[in-house]
Amino acid sequence: MNKRMQAIVKYMEAGRGVVDVGTDHGYFPAWMASHGYKGNIIASDINAAPLQKAIDTAREAGVEDKIRFQLSDGLDGCPPDLVDTIVIAGMGGELICRILDRAEWCMNKRYKLILQPMTKSEVLRYWLVYNEFEISSEELVLEGDTIYQLIVARFGGLTKLTDAELFIGKKELCMDPELYGMQRKKYIKRFESAVAGMEESSSGKPAAALGLYREILTQLMELN
Repeated sequence: MNKRMQAIVKYMEAGRGVVDVGTDHGYFPAWMASHGYKGNIIASDINAAPLQKAIDTAREAGVEDKIRFQLSDGLDGCPPDLVDTIVIAGMGGELICRILDRAEWCMNKRYKLILQPMTKSEVLRYWLVYNEFEISSEELVLEGDTIYQLIVARFGGLTKLTDAELFIGKKELCMDPELYGMQRKKYIKRFESAVAGMEESSSGKPAAALGLYREILTQLMELN
């Protein structure tokens, strides 16, 4: 079990059930079934090949009969009454938004979202805040040279984020201040480079865009 999956497991609770969207090899549902989770376990994927790999993983672990395997696009085929936890990991933030946007039933306090975007975390946070989800906690996971972001949210709350926090999250919600500092430095370098490039570009960028990037950089610098 890699560090990212360990982080997801940390936020699991006993309940009605969990759906793992884009399950791929199915390691997470197989682990949950092997370690005493009593709720429904649904492993879902849009493609038949990875879903078969998930079935093979479960079979090797001796828990194939404890998992419901589902070929479906996102949450389209998930029965809402069978789950109370939705795990979507290893996808881009924009794709996660599209999956959640099509599943209006998840906009209910009964469902906990455990989300791990590979890219565009700022787009995902914006979608969550705009759609009245409360971000209850965040986790940063370091694997190799990459810091992965894990976001836990539930519908029916209010989370206010600055433009900079859309990219790196709120410091007070993060479980690891050291990794948060590393993440902040990475984004400072990113926006310093972007601002410098925009200022030097002969083609120029709209003043509003340059102003926004400067403001985000200032906010990042002020996050101590």
